[in-house]
Amino acid sequence: MDGHSPEITQQLLEQLNNLVPEAFADGRLQVEALKRALGEEHVLEKNERYHLDWPGKSAAYKLLQAPSSATLRPQPGLSVNFDTAEHVFIEGENLEVLKVLQKAYFGKVKLIYIDPPYNTGSDSFIYPDRFQESKADYLKRINELDDDGQLMREGFFRKNNKENGHYHSNWLNMMLPRLYLARNILHEDGVILISIDDNEVANLRLLMDEIFGSENFIAQLVWEKGRKNDARLFSVGHEYLLVFARNLVSLKEKKTLWREPKPGAKEIIEKWRGLSKTYGNDYENIQKELRLWYISLPSTHPSKKLSRYKWVDKWGPWRDDNLSWPGGGGPEYDLIHPKSKKPCKMPEGGWRYGKDEMTRRISLGLIVFRDDHTDPPTRKTHLLPVADELENIEDQQGDAFDDDDEQDEEAAIQVMPSYFYRQAQVSVKYLSKLLGGKVFNNPKDHEVLVRLIGYCLGDNTSTFIMDFFAGSASTAEAVLRLNQRDGGSRKIVTVQLPEACDKKSAAFKAGFSTIADIARERIRRVIQKIHDEADLASPAPDNLGFKSFVLAPSNFKQWRGDEIETAEQLAKQLELFVQSEKEGADVGDILYELLLKAGFPLTTPLERLSIPTLEHGNENVPVWRVNNGELLFVLEAFNLAMIAPLLGLSPKEILCLDSVFQGSDELKTNLDLQCRDARIRFTCV
Repeated sequence: MDGHSPEITQQLLEQLNNLVPEAFADGRLQVEALKRALGEEHVLEKNERYHLDWPGKSAAYKLLQAPSSATLRPQPGLSVNFDTAEHVFIEGENLEVLKVLQKAYFGKVKLIYIDPPYNTGSDSFIYPDRFQESKADYLKRINELDDDGQLMREGFFRKNNKENGHYHSNWLNMMLPRLYLARNILHEDGVILISIDDNEVANLRLLMDEIFGSENFIAQLVWEKGRKNDARLFSVGHEYLLVFARNLVSLKEKKTLWREPKPGAKEIIEKWRGLSKTYGNDYENIQKELRLWYISLPSTHPSKKLSRYKWVDKWGPWRDDNLSWPGGGGPEYDLIHPKSKKPCKMPEGGWRYGKDEMTRRISLGLIVFRDDHTDPPTRKTHLLPVADELENIEDQQGDAFDDDDEQDEEAAIQVMPSYFYRQAQVSVKYLSKLLGGKVFNNPKDHEVLVRLIGYCLGDNTSTFIMDFFAGSASTAEAVLRLNQRDGGSRKIVTVQLPEACDKKSAAFKAGFSTIADIARERIRRVIQKIHDEADLASPAPDNLGFKSFVLAPSNFKQWRGDEIETAEQLAKQLELFVQSEKEGADVGDILYELLLKAGFPLTTPLERLSIPTLEHGNENVPVWRVNNGELLFVLEAFNLAMIAPLLGLSPKEILCLDSVFQGSDELKTNLDLQCRDARIRFTCV
């Protein structure tokens, strides 16, 4: 544990060495050997290769690769239910925050949504406005932290004017390292959604192709927000959402299907599942009870409109549907009836599927033949999508362009379209009412995000979600509201820059110094509203709250080898490192820094234990048990009598600050040896 975030370059080299060992010699990558292993006979000239390039791109990659020694300082006073909360709010520069989070959240986040600056020419963000600026100068500028961990605000943000010769390059240099680190944090089955408008959508698509791979592109959604009647040529009231998978192949292999239910569908599913527990595979009885339930519902019940789903098989409730090609002109061939052995009557529009696909669906039990061949067979349309049924859906043009309004009206669960409408002023009015005034411009609509998050995550209701361009915390509210509605336990990690509010703004006059203050207050008020809306039927979760953190310098001293030129300077540095932590460092701050650097998320369960420090007496010292005993932190004191109780807790690892041994190598060695005998890892920081 060296106190720094993981080194991205080293990790990539290690992975590459495992995959292509013949490309390495003496521990170094041999580019020509790598090309030979990949079967490249020649290399295209740089100016002939298709790629996205811009001034500062190499520097952006170097910035990405520079490790961070920063940490996150807990702020219990700004939090809600800090000890039990499962949501996290972080105030800080998001590139450094992403580096700090790399080890603890690597591959754990299922969905990332971000709403970055659109580069309109009027927005401000962090970027190197001087391309001759060195990496060290840039890092120094973006890491200017005072003793309280607050970011120095003067010179922190830059306004990227369109007259700037590096207008697009500045934006790309800002986005590249953040998106790269975001990809690391995503789960193998995870997805990222990015809001953007026409200013940078083309560049963002190419940048995402480079970082995520064009093969992982899912969709480019259009969000129409309203018409502008004062436009000269066209009313451009829309923006986009780019959707990329971390690994689209993995999603397909797991037969992942995204669907959104209509009102009443969930109730039918719950009823069917309840009947299945009672009757098992007795589909006739399940079917009978389901139909009686439909009859018993009042006419206003939303499930009543979906009562055509009255048959049941192993995949759940289904309704009969026609086998005609939408609009006519479908394939024509003889489909033999299994009993009469004669060709079935063909629909007027031709068959919905080609002969091979029809055969496949018959074998799956998804086609229902009539009593004889005089009527066309029907197909089963299930309430819940059947993965096997949709295996070859990309080849089925009939399904891909089914514009049958009647069918859409009867569908219980549908695919979300790539275009949707939601008026922009809805979210503006909502947030103004929630916060008592218009303190934030153009907030994202949390109801749209509720829909998108629920759609992309499906039945996964207990995973990590992240937004590192949080703004007014619309994503945080979306997660809180979604959990409220379906009882889920999704966890949001929200990151927001401490961008100062203009002193003339309504936000500043309302008492908000920074955008981060606005975001935190929104989360607090939403939590309170959820409590106010709770009742016996829908109680508020016990762990409803959030932990607040701020980006801060490390609690541990950093070795300054580059500053040592003489033996006296070396001796002084060594003297400083007799104790690894800084003088006066808070134990709680050290606890969370070590938690992250040991690879545990910020919401990992922590339990404070009291361990006796004397063989005969009642003096105790706090010890922290992490993740139900997986790891023990000893941060305040230690003596010989503590060894037996610590080992008795059977952790996988015991981590101690070196200072707790008070210079006794004998005591430290004793603990180390006994941990080895007990097969417990011992780490001293």
